[in-house]
Amino acid sequence: MTPFYVKNYPESVAFPKALGLAYDALVHGPVAFDAMTVWKSLSERVSQGIYMGEGLLLPHTRVAGLKEPLFAFVVCPQGFTDIQVKAGQVPRFMCLLLSPAESATAYTQFIAKIAYKLLNPAWREKALAANTSEDLLKLFEE
Repeated sequence: MTPFYVKNYPESVAFPKALGLAYDALVHGPVAFDAMTVWKSLSERVSQGIYMGEGLLLPHTRVAGLKEPLFAFVVCPQGFTDIQVKAGQVPRFMCLLLSPAESATAYTQFIAKIAYKLLNPAWREKALAANTSEDLLKLFEE
């Protein structure tokens, strides 16, 4: 489970900007998919709510023809702005997930793996303290 794109924002950043940059990285990544169709589906999902708790935003959608999940992981210790979450909560992590439309199991297994990491306070603290994309990427090797 390795993200194709990682980013650490040292200052607060607007969620739409961070989402757009992460999505653009996936569009230009190693797996071809219909970018406009997937973006429309992703936008619809975002409008339904994507805050999962523990500071995690999980914009996601299923994509026909993907062989395995494709994801980007973004950290913003100061918190993403321009996104509505529960009062008192600060979204600091974003996992943009595209999963195979043909496999609900792939989606469920991925969610379990990312939840395992984010529910670990030590891993979360390391992710928040990562100063570079390389440092952040290394955390997925643990």
